[in-house]
Amino acid sequence: MSADLTRAQLLRSAGRGGAALLLAGSGLATFAATADATPPSYALGILPAGDLAYARLLIATELLAIDFWTHAIASGHLDRTAADDARLALANEEAHYAYLAGLITTSGVTPISAADINFTYPTTAFYTAASVTKLAATLEALALGAYLGAAGSITTSALQSALAQIAANEAQHLTVFSRRAGGPAFQDAFPAPMSIEDASNALDAYTS
Repeated sequence: MSADLTRAQLLRSAGRGGAALLLAGSGLATFAATADATPPSYALGILPAGDLAYARLLIATELLAIDFWTHAIASGHLDRTAADDARLALANEEAHYAYLAGLITTSGVTPISAADINFTYPTTAFYTAASVTKLAATLEALALGAYLGAAGSITTSALQSALAQIAANEAQHLTVFSRRAGGPAFQDAFPAPMSIEDASNALDAYTS
């Protein structure tokens, strides 16, 4: 880039490229180009006990998300665009689970699967598009808080980076479905992390 590039030229360049990308779609499809990006390496060796505890909590969070998005899509209440976003969110959560499961396997621990959990939802969770999107925003906020708490608490630096990447993806999900549920697309400059105890208690409302 030339050192003489003016601010106006830079803005025009962004208008042809970056801004066009932002305007190309209104949902998670905007991020589809990176949906199959190479995941971080999980060859981190054996994790310390505290980091392993967080990884296991996050696996449970991902299994809840996978189960929820599967039911949300099967409900048939989402319109085409929302259903496309839900399918992409599901693919993201499955990728997160695969990464975390591989991570703790290298630490000699067998990851839990959906068969190990009973999922529970409010009675009307999948009755309407509104109820589906409302719960989607709630669960994505839970996931974001759990990942932010983990990223700020674990001691394995390479894993901190990976969890921050996943937290960014969960924030994308939250942005899209919060707006669909009638809430703000984004709000907090510094979204609140959840402690491992608070995240575990929040999960207890939906898993056993």
